[in-house]
Amino acid sequence: MKKTILRIIIFIVGVGIAFLTETSFRGFIQDIFQISTSDKIQFIGKNIHFIPNIIFLLTLGLSLVIFSIENSDKNSSQIFINLIRSLFIFFVSIILLSAIDANLKVIESTACIDGIRKLNWNDINYGILLGSSILISIIPSLMNIFKKYK
Repeated sequence: MKKTILRIIIFIVGVGIAFLTETSFRGFIQDIFQISTSDKIQFIGKNIHFIPNIIFLLTLGLSLVIFSIENSDKNSSQIFINLIRSLFIFFVSIILLSAIDANLKVIESTACIDGIRKLNWNDINYGILLGSSILISIIPSLMNIFKKYK
């Protein structure tokens, strides 16, 4: 019973972290879009979002639960190593996925003027990019869980 309540609390904390950091990650992704295309993407309109992305909220909450399951019997140094590994994979995957998406948007643009693609701030699917990156970063933890219970 204690483990279940603890995992529910961890999930809620993950959702809270996602809620508080979504705007920062949106800016990070927008920067990657511009940097990876050598400023061939320009954002137009207003950068307004009222509702947090549910995909990001749920995947971050779920990934923290998976991370806690994997590390429930580990010492603090091993937990720290696993945390660094997951964060590294997350940031590398978000950079790669965002850069690929940005370059595909420039390539598919038939209405580009001088090779510059104009995007509305909400034309990027932030939830898919962030959720996919989180899921990719949690794959090593899932593999360790399956090995442990096999």
